[in-house]
Amino acid sequence: MSQLDLDSVEAVAKKDFQDAIRSRALLVLTTVFVVFFAASAFFFADQVSQQLDAVANSSNASQAQAAQQIREGLTSDAFLDALTQVTRLLIPLTGIVVAYAALVGERESGTLKLLLALPHSRLDVVLGKVAGRSAVVAAPVLLGFLVAAPVFPILGVTFNAVNFALFALATAFIGVVFVALSVGVSAAAPTSRRAVITVVGLYALFTLLWGQFANAIVREVSNNTDLGNTALVKVFLVVKHLNPVATYQSLVASLGQGELAARVSLVGGLQGQFIAQQLGEVPIYLTDGALVVYLLLWIAVPVVLGYLTFQRADL
Repeated sequence: MSQLDLDSVEAVAKKDFQDAIRSRALLVLTTVFVVFFAASAFFFADQVSQQLDAVANSSNASQAQAAQQIREGLTSDAFLDALTQVTRLLIPLTGIVVAYAALVGERESGTLKLLLALPHSRLDVVLGKVAGRSAVVAAPVLLGFLVAAPVFPILGVTFNAVNFALFALATAFIGVVFVALSVGVSAAAPTSRRAVITVVGLYALFTLLWGQFANAIVREVSNNTDLGNTALVKVFLVVKHLNPVATYQSLVASLGQGELAARVSLVGGLQGQFIAQQLGEVPIYLTDGALVVYLLLWIAVPVVLGYLTFQRADL
C-alpha cells in the first residue's frame, strides 16, 4: 500500500476545490441550496406567521388555544421533519453528480497520468478527491442552512437552534457519504459509463428498492430459523439501517422524536407500533452513536475498496 502524505492529499483536495470554483460548479450549488433552503424556510415560517396573526387579536378561548397549538406544533423542528423528504433524495444525488467522475473522468481524459507524475501517490489522489469533492458538496449545504436559519425568529416562529444546526451537519454528512461512495466507484470503474451505471443503480437501491430488499431478507431469516418476533424485529431494523439514506432519515428523526420513535419511523403505521412494542427500548447497535458509525463505515469501506482496485489498475 502506498505511503500516505497528508500534504499531498491537501494539495489534491485544494486543486479539486479550486477547479470547482473555476468551473462555477460551487457557485451553482451554493445558489441552488441557498435559494432552496431559504425559500422553503420562508414559505413555511410565513404560513405559520399568518395563521398566528389570524388568531392573535381574538379573545375567544378556543382561538387562543388554537394559536398555542400552532406555536407548539409548527416549529423549526416541524419544518426539518418535512424537509427530510427532500434532502434524503437531493443531497445524495448531488454527491453522486459531483463525484462519480472524480477519477475515471481524469483517467479517460489522460490528466490522471499527469497528476500521478507529480509527487502524489494513488492513495493521496483518492483521499484528496474525497476531501475536495466533499467540500464542494458540504460547503453549499451548510451555507444554505446558515442563510435559512434567521428566517424563523424574524417571522416569529419557534426556532430550535441546536436541532437546526445538528440537522444541517447531518445533511452535509450524508452528502459526504455519497461523495465517498462515488469516488470509490470512480476509482474502481474502468469507464465513465460503468461508473454512471453503478452509482445510479446504488442510488435507486437506496432510495427506492431497499424496503423490498429488507423485507426479503427478514422473510428468508424467518423461514430458515427459529427466531422469535423480537429477534426478527431487530434483524429487520438492522437491515433497514444498513441503507445510508435510511440511516440519515432515522438519525435526523431522533432530533424531534427520540431514538425509539425515530428507529420505527422508517416503518410507520401499525407495523411501526408493533415493532415499537416488541422492541421496548433501543438496543445499543441502533442508538444514534451506532448510526453515526454506520455512516462512517459507508465513507471508509467504498473508498478502501475503490483504492485497492485503483492501485492495481493499469492506467
